[in-house]
Amino acid sequence: GIIMLIKKSILHKTLARALSMKRPHATPGVAEFTDWLADHAPKKYALHRSYDSCGNLHIDARADHTSRTLFVAHVDTVHREGGPNKIRKTQGMWYADGACLGADDGAGCAILMHLLAASVPGYYIFTQGEERGGIGAKYLAERSPELLGEFDRAIAFDRRGIDSVITHQGWGRCCSDEFASALSGELCADGVLMYLGDDTGVYTDTAEFTDIIPECTNISVGYMNEHSDRETLDIHHFVALARAAVNIKWDALPTVRDPKEVEPLAVVDSWRTHYSTHTVTTEDEDIWLEDALMDAKRGLYHDLLDMIAEAAYPEDPDLARKFLSSRRLTDEVLEDAMEQCYLNYGGQAETVLLSLFDAAYCEL
Repeated sequence: GIIMLIKKSILHKTLARALSMKRPHATPGVAEFTDWLADHAPKKYALHRSYDSCGNLHIDARADHTSRTLFVAHVDTVHREGGPNKIRKTQGMWYADGACLGADDGAGCAILMHLLAASVPGYYIFTQGEERGGIGAKYLAERSPELLGEFDRAIAFDRRGIDSVITHQGWGRCCSDEFASALSGELCADGVLMYLGDDTGVYTDTAEFTDIIPECTNISVGYMNEHSDRETLDIHHFVALARAAVNIKWDALPTVRDPKEVEPLAVVDSWRTHYSTHTVTTEDEDIWLEDALMDAKRGLYHDLLDMIAEAAYPEDPDLARKFLSSRRLTDEVLEDAMEQCYLNYGGQAETVLLSLFDAAYCEL
């Protein structure tokens, strides 16, 4: 079977190691896993490994510094506590068992280790705290802009699904359509995978680099229902992606986007537009709420306030919106809401939103 083909590979070893551990940010499990990655990277890069002050692991595998490609994956998970993580396996799918699986982003870490083992030129960073608002990536953008300026493209393997090359994250464009098209074509070259540019990205570490690096993206690695005990990983897709990624000439991809030019999302009111034109499931609402909370943590309150108003007063959300103050949505309030999302995943979005209405309400 396909698992036997990779059983002894660093791809499989990293994935199995990652998914067997719950790794909330700033816990011993995160440090242990990050050190494991450093220790199991190819020995030829031993003198090119380092940690920055935030705990991000850097491995410089550029060929005489000629490669201008940055690969990124994050080492933390959304679990609320550390310890062993149970998983279930079939021939083609791995499942969560009682908690989230952690393929977000254990799968991405495994892909990066696979690329390193295959001597794919590039600069590799395993980042800290992505699930807590991109802590490690923000540190890099603020403290190491010179390093980031050495790259033309930043590639994250941290997207749900099986077909996305993300062109927009959060508040605007992150890579050009030309880049996304070329990369999709390379990923689909053997006829096994099917990727396309996707402008519905929300957030991952590379979103923090868009002011410096021209082409920043996020690639689907095959997990679904992340952040929940229903998370799965499509092993067939995961292995096919790993094989395809090794064969891509990353530094030959086009560099078109100017990071100094800001191109915002075409539909600013994207949540409301989708809500009014599509059948919305409780799973949709859970994911949108988590995404909106992450945006609010970065100072982008628009979607969260709209969602709160819609939940509290669906007859006239615009009126309810006038009574909400983003200043009352403190970090403590947002953290509490995120914790409720993680503890009560599955149809709990309205309850969390109503509690946020109470927190954000102010008299006109």
